[in-house]
Amino acid sequence: MRCLVVCALLASSANAATFDVATVKASSLRPSGAEGSKRARIEYTPKSLTMRNVDLLGCVEWAYDLPAYRISGPDSMTREAYDITGKTDIPVDVSQLRAMLQDLLAKRFHLTVHRETKPVPVYELSIAKDGPKLPAPKPASDLQVKESLPRVQDGSFVFENATLGDFAEKLSLLRGVELPVIDRTGIPGVYDIVLKSAAGALLQPDAPPVSTFVREQLGLKMTAAKVPMEVFIIDHFEKPSLDVM
Repeated sequence: MRCLVVCALLASSANAATFDVATVKASSLRPSGAEGSKRARIEYTPKSLTMRNVDLLGCVEWAYDLPAYRISGPDSMTREAYDITGKTDIPVDVSQLRAMLQDLLAKRFHLTVHRETKPVPVYELSIAKDGPKLPAPKPASDLQVKESLPRVQDGSFVFENATLGDFAEKLSLLRGVELPVIDRTGIPGVYDIVLKSAAGALLQPDAPPVSTFVREQLGLKMTAAKVPMEVFIIDHFEKPSLDVM
């Protein structure tokens, strides 16, 4: 009897890390070359994960909850884009969804990885002297939506559905930043953040740095630092077999 119970628990644990239903298809957006063709969109609920126009780098980022600057791999990781869905019969938390995606990447992409620690130059995002000036946090929701890039709207950068960690990660992608940005604010919550006029200003030759907009509009500061950091090394992957459209 004891063996039966232990075996059942092990089987349950193994199943918890695998989607009940999953598909991997070629993205219909990436080949177009139109505006937004590089933008990935990730949505998840307690019973599903939907990834649109996501490359392997984006998959690894979400599966292991890592920003892109902590992942080292060949450029070919970003050449192909996919639409990936995964569903579970019972509700699970986001950490289990991430584990399920890790399992899918190992099985469908034959992904293998290892980790190394090395010093990395960064900007640390922290609270400025006069305190933060963030918008009100958004109410909790079962449906979570994350995009890989900030939007440009009326000359402003718009960061939708962003934690401060998400915001810091996307700051790293903006012109003139050039280093990873790490959230040290300790501020929880999800926000819609707007850096007013920043996108338009950065097109000008005498534009102030992004850090100026961040400090003046959000009450946050960016400080240069060098920190030891665990880096995720991609050892091997293959193109997956694709499901029928």
